[in-house]
Amino acid sequence: MLFQDRTIIITGAGSGIGAATAARALHEGANLVAVDQDAESLSKLKELAPERVETLIGDVSEATLAREGVKLTQKFPTPLKGLVTAAGISASGTSIRDFTDETWDRIFQVNVRGSWVWLKACLPEFESKGGGSVVFLASQLAFGGGRLNAAYIASKGAIVSLAKTAAFELAESGVRVNAVAPGAIDTPLLRKGMRNQKDPDAAIAYSQNRHAMRRFGRPEEIASPIIYLLTDEASFITGHTLLADGGWTSA
Repeated sequence: MLFQDRTIIITGAGSGIGAATAARALHEGANLVAVDQDAESLSKLKELAPERVETLIGDVSEATLAREGVKLTQKFPTPLKGLVTAAGISASGTSIRDFTDETWDRIFQVNVRGSWVWLKACLPEFESKGGGSVVFLASQLAFGGGRLNAAYIASKGAIVSLAKTAAFELAESGVRVNAVAPGAIDTPLLRKGMRNQKDPDAAIAYSQNRHAMRRFGRPEEIASPIIYLLTDEASFITGHTLLADGGWTSA
């Protein structure tokens, strides 16, 4: 029961890595504010521990939603001590020439602004309660690059830099900021991206073989390092991006 004394906010908690992390946090005793655009998925999550889950539906890039999420934590007797920004979108299969301004901007709104506004909203609570731990979601592609998804990859590079600078700036406040960079993980976002390829089967085979482990990861395999970075066991780790990529960057 690593988190029975704390409240955690997770964005993108309705599916994929966010949902796996939310389920693990609840298993470890956390009180949880779960944020997503999918009301049905959040409803299923709440069924896991009705008395320990508050749900919030909306656009994670909106600062007003972030402030509302922080207010929801006050319904619990435990302090807000953790934030995971797992919400993210992609446009896999889109060339640089074909990206519209609107799609590019929207990806940065969700992936980068959607981490920044939640960090900013949580800071007063973290600082008043003696600190907290923040985990952003980056990507292995931020380190190696890739094709036909420039906005997503660039946004994840921004997340790596945001984690570093926020960690440096907030260390004296007791706030640790890290990121986890997954490889290709079998999530709805990945499956959607593969369907956008000209030859989905070939794209899946190529991506799996690009990893040293020759497979996609599972959401639960990314939830574990996220949970670790949230715990006091990681008390001397900040500004770090932990690669959990199945050997993608070494293959």
